[in-house]
Amino acid sequence: MGMVLKLPTPKRVEDKFYSIQGLFLDQEDSSWDTMWRLFKASLYHLSLHAAYSDFSRYANWAKGKHVPAATYAVSFVEDVYVTMQAKNRWPGLLPDIAFSNYVSSLRVPNPNRIVSDSTRFAAKLLLEVSGVHNPRRESLEEDTEVKAFGEEARKSIDDVMKSDPKDRATGLVQAAQEVYSLVSAKGSMREIPFLPYTESHGESNLFETKLLEGGGSEQTLAERAYSYLGQRNDIDVVDAMWKRESRDALVDVQNSDAKLAKIRAFYEDLIQGTNLQSVEFPMGDIAAFMRVRSDLAGPIKNVRDQLSLVRNVLDDVSGHESGSTLDTQAVMQMMASRTQRTDLFEQLMPMHKEEAWVMLIDASKSVGGFAHEIRGIATCLAEVGKSLMPDPKQWAMYAFNNVFQIIKDFEENYTIVTKARIGGLTQRNTTLLPDALTAAYKTLAAKPESAKILCVVSDGYPSGYADIEKKLEEAIKEVKRSGVLLMGVGVDSSAIQDYFDVNCVLSTPYEMMKFFSKSYYELSYSF
Repeated sequence: MGMVLKLPTPKRVEDKFYSIQGLFLDQEDSSWDTMWRLFKASLYHLSLHAAYSDFSRYANWAKGKHVPAATYAVSFVEDVYVTMQAKNRWPGLLPDIAFSNYVSSLRVPNPNRIVSDSTRFAAKLLLEVSGVHNPRRESLEEDTEVKAFGEEARKSIDDVMKSDPKDRATGLVQAAQEVYSLVSAKGSMREIPFLPYTESHGESNLFETKLLEGGGSEQTLAERAYSYLGQRNDIDVVDAMWKRESRDALVDVQNSDAKLAKIRAFYEDLIQGTNLQSVEFPMGDIAAFMRVRSDLAGPIKNVRDQLSLVRNVLDDVSGHESGSTLDTQAVMQMMASRTQRTDLFEQLMPMHKEEAWVMLIDASKSVGGFAHEIRGIATCLAEVGKSLMPDPKQWAMYAFNNVFQIIKDFEENYTIVTKARIGGLTQRNTTLLPDALTAAYKTLAAKPESAKILCVVSDGYPSGYADIEKKLEEAIKEVKRSGVLLMGVGVDSSAIQDYFDVNCVLSTPYEMMKFFSKSYYELSYSF
């Protein structure tokens, strides 16, 4: 799949702070502008790596070297390299990067207090090539060396930029060797310095969680940060377009937060009286979803092709005595032949009653032996569900263990957000199946559709408290009495047959998709 970029997103903390990249700011308009520009800088920086970096070129060089120092050297060289690429080709990205360099400098306490010689020198060098190194008088000799090597490093990488493309790999590796030799000569590196908006290299104590007072040097640092990248200093006067973009983003975040809070509150009411500990949205991981979907692309395509064939057979589009659309060609033929006909309407699809589907998926540890794991199950069912039910309000998907996890609410579309939640699913904790079943059933009870189907995917082994098997039997009886059709899909386990009258035992996602599709068509046309 290539590179996976994980971006830290702006967050609201207790209606008091904004937080990003370990930085906390008061919830003010100016603070949000800062947050948004830091986020964009991360996006730009990592995107530049995706476009121009090839870390495999350092593989042979790095063998046998001290890992922290080698990692720093490679990261240092590639960061300078991609920033120069931006300066030559994408200068519109640089104001936010320069701004983020400046903000990073405001989070650094006196670097001279760093005990490790190599870490201290590396941190100063990183700030130097970002244009924001602020030397202190007590370390004049070291800072002079930092400045001299920073200029030398930038010139070396600039020469690489001007060289023949086929020789660039060699030039960049040589630059990394120079950095490695210098910092290694200072001693063992205890932590790898990196600017907060760039790629993380582990725990770092170099940057504070707040902006520090700079003794009146802030304006000088800001000017230096911008001029270093050939930009004007707009720290005080933010371009109107950027500010408008920032405020639009804030509105989107606030609307999204309000919507999710409303959804969460609805489900928190539903789990009252159950043993479920909480309601949560799985942590998003779109890269994991894409990997799983790629692995299962063949089975998903096969099922979709089969669904297309089934629809071609079922979609009798002409020759009906009623419908919403006239068959224009048939009308013209009737007028030309002066014959009498009543079957002049088209129906785009066979009509059936409105229905609502819920897919409830076991995400507990007990399903851990399943070959494709929980993400594979959810991915396959979501992809086939989207194909079968183009109206997103027709279906919802949840996962459970000791908490109730919202993958897709009825009021949500099947978007990248939903897919990211699937990618973030993990198998953990106990199997509170009766409690999750009760919560999922209540979501269906609130729907106005006449036909309601609840499909449970589990190994059929509830666990978590005493008499949980009896509790499951009671929950199933309650669902049946309500008129909701209940289906049990055993995940490579026949235990599901002990509880669900309508059941099947499957061992692959492909079988699961075929069963779900078959059930959908049979049930839809029987209602």
